[in-house]
This record gives sequence, structure tokens and C-alpha cells, in this order.
Amino acid sequence: MIAVSCPHCKTPLEFPESASGNQRFCSACGQPFVIPILHPGHAENPSPQQDPSIQSLNESFQQFIEKGSKQAQTILKDLNDIPLKQEIIPIDHSNIQLLLKDFIFWAVSLLGVIPLLIITVEQVSTQLTMFALFFALVWGVIFKKFIISDTGTRRLAVASLFFTGIMGIWLLLFVYRFLPDFYLAMADSGNLVISLFGYVVQVGLFEEAVKSIPVFLAIKWFQKDLNPLSLITIGVFSGLGFAAFENLHYGDQAVGNTYAKTLDYGTSGLVSGVQNAMVLVLLRSLSLVFCHAVFSGIVAYFISIANIRGEKKGALILIGFTTAAVLHGVYDWLAGLQPTIAALLAGFSFALFYGYLLKLKASRQETLGA
Repeated sequence: MIAVSCPHCKTPLEFPESASGNQRFCSACGQPFVIPILHPGHAENPSPQQDPSIQSLNESFQQFIEKGSKQAQTILKDLNDIPLKQEIIPIDHSNIQLLLKDFIFWAVSLLGVIPLLIITVEQVSTQLTMFALFFALVWGVIFKKFIISDTGTRRLAVASLFFTGIMGIWLLLFVYRFLPDFYLAMADSGNLVISLFGYVVQVGLFEEAVKSIPVFLAIKWFQKDLNPLSLITIGVFSGLGFAAFENLHYGDQAVGNTYAKTLDYGTSGLVSGVQNAMVLVLLRSLSLVFCHAVFSGIVAYFISIANIRGEKKGALILIGFTTAAVLHGVYDWLAGLQPTIAALLAGFSFALFYGYLLKLKASRQETLGA
């Protein structure tokens, strides 16, 4: 039998299989309709019931589609109501002026963008020079604004950086040509005492003397425009310039060492040389630039104090040179023997320099208050 429902009144009816595909009349409403064709192998009911789990999944999917469609319509309506230009680009005439004066905005922007611009330069040597100057100037901003808190002119500070980095190093190498060989070789002596003495009286003393030149020139030519903090800033920038250009020399030296290791040990020598060069570049760009700035800042402090007091100038300047030369020389000496103690000495040197600054600022406030 074929079980069907009347398409007109929905009355359930049964017909023999022989009626499949033929017209019949509903016994309830009398309306004619065609009996569905019964295919071989199919169940008598042409519309079998779906699996309950599949039916539930279909209903859930249908609800999901309907809900998503409603949410999409809501989002499109909201997008049409939102002023996208104001929401996406929060810059207008009023806050442009604020951005131009916002130090944090410019500091972070330049710190992130300038290295990306540097690598667009084709010459690798130029890239290295620009990176050396970049890190030196970053430290310069940190020292000037946050450590020294100097509001004086930036031009003299930047000028001292380039003067010492270019002319100062050339002058130092020129002077070294006239010094006895035994004097220049003391720092490399196998005797630790002689080596320490050489680092202090040759490396430390002569390098700090060269780095102090811009400070003396500033006192001679621009004394009326400078306060003690500005003189210290000039000394710090001079140290930064010396370190920046000295780093270029050590970078070339690291490349030469890598080449020599490659010839001697092959691939392992190349890997070791490259790794050492990477560490050296990072160290000198970040921390040794800082150390040079601290040592030259100490000298500049004592020169500034001598200039303020107007008496015992020679003694005060000698104290400054001796202190900086000893700290500088001992640091270099320890760096090859015990880097951990050398790092602690660098921290002590900065603490000493910071203490000098606090003392100077307190003295200036007392003077202004009186």
C-alpha cells in the first residue's frame, strides 16, 4: 500500500501500489490528485523522517545564519552612522600643535623610525657611521634632558660631539706618534701592574684630555651664554662623539678578526667571529658610549666647578682629570680580566657622576635662593 495525504484537505489516505503515478479522488473532499510514483527499492513513504541529530544541526545552522545576518545588518547601519575620518585619523588642527611639542611622541617615533631609514642607505660604511651617531645622540638626549636636566643650547653640544669624534680622535692619534713605544705598549704588557698603569696614564689620561677640549673652548668663546650644566652637557656630548667614531674602528677590527678566524678554523671560525662581532657592536653602541659620556662628564664637572669658584682652578681640574683617568683606565683594564667587576665599576662611575650633578644643582638652588 501507498500511504499519502490529500494535497487539498490533508486527509491521510492509502492506495494500492498499482495506483502509483495515477490520478485518484480523495474520499474526504472529493478532489482529484496524482498518486506519487513509487520507485523500486524505496520505502512506501516517499518522505522518510530525517535523523533527529541532523535535523537539530540544520536548525542550529539556520539560526546561526539568521542571527549573523541580523548582526551584519546592524554593523553596516552603525558604520554608516560613524564618522570614519574622525575615528581613524584622530589628528586635526588643534592636536597637531600638541604633537609638535610632545617630547615623548617625537622621542619614540625617532627611536623607532630612524634605524629603518638608515638601512635604506646603500653604502654599508655609511650605515655603520649613521648607526654609531644615532646611538650617541640617543644617549645625548637621555643625558641632557633626564640626567643633567640642561635647558641650554643644543648646538654647542652637538658641535662638540662631531669635533671630538673627528678632530679629537685625529689629534689623539697624531700625539701618539710622538710618544715613546714603551709608553704606548704598557697597556698591553703581560705584567698586570704595568698594564694597569698603562691603561690609566696612557689610555685614560690622554683620551680624557682630548675629550675635554670642547669644554675649554666653550669657556673661552661662549662663557656668557653657558651655565655649569651646559658645560657638563658639552663634555658629555664630547665623550659620546669620541665613543661613536671609535666604535667604527673597533667594528672594522672585528671584521678583520672574523676573517682571520675563518682562514684559521674554517666555518667554525667564521661563526665564532661573526658572533663576537655582533656582541662587540651591541656592547660598544649601548654601554661603552655611556661609559665614555660619564668619564668625560666627570672631567667637565670639575672644569665647570673651577670656572665657577674662580680659585684653585688648577687643583680642581687636576682632580677631575685624575678621577676620570683612573676610572677609565681601571675599567678598560678590568674589562679584559673580569668583566663583571668592570660592569660594577661602570655603575659606580655613573653613581659618582650623578652625585656630582646633585651637588651642583643643590648649590645652584642655594645661590638662587640667597
